[in-house]
Amino acid sequence: MRIAKRTAVVTASAAAVLAVAGGVAVATVGGEEGDERTRPGTVAVDESALPEDDAAEQSALAELATVAEDEAVDAAVASVGGGEVVAIELEDEDGYVVWEVEVRAQDGAVREVTVDAGDASVLGSESEEDDDTDDTDDDYDDED
Repeated sequence: MRIAKRTAVVTASAAAVLAVAGGVAVATVGGEEGDERTRPGTVAVDESALPEDDAAEQSALAELATVAEDEAVDAAVASVGGGEVVAIELEDEDGYVVWEVEVRAQDGAVREVTVDAGDASVLGSESEEDDDTDDTDDDYDDED
C-alpha cells in the first residue's frame, strides 16, 4: 500500500525568531494535523527503487528494517500506556522505514503509533480519527 506523502513545514519567520532569540527549533515532521512526529526515522529507503507490488514492497522494507515486529509492538503499546495491537505494517514514511502500529489503548481510543524501524524509538502518534485515509484491513496477527 502506498501512503500519502507527508511534508515537513517550518516557517522561515519562526526559525528566524528562534535563531535571534538563541532558541532551538524542533520541527514536527509531517504537515498533517494531529501528526506529532518530531524526527524522521533512521533507516533511509530510496522510494523510487521500491516495487509497486505490495507484497514485494513489504519484503524490501523488511530487508532494511533492523527492528523486529515484536519490538515495534512493545514500543507502541508502551507509548500509549498499554492496550492491544489491532494492525501493524512496515511503511515507507517520507523516505524512511517505519512500523505503523495501530493500538487500541486501554481507554478504547485507537492510536496510530509510528515506530522507527532502525532503533524502535517512537517517532510519534496520532488519533485514528485524525487520519481518515487509514486502511484498517491489516489486522494484527502475531503468528506471522
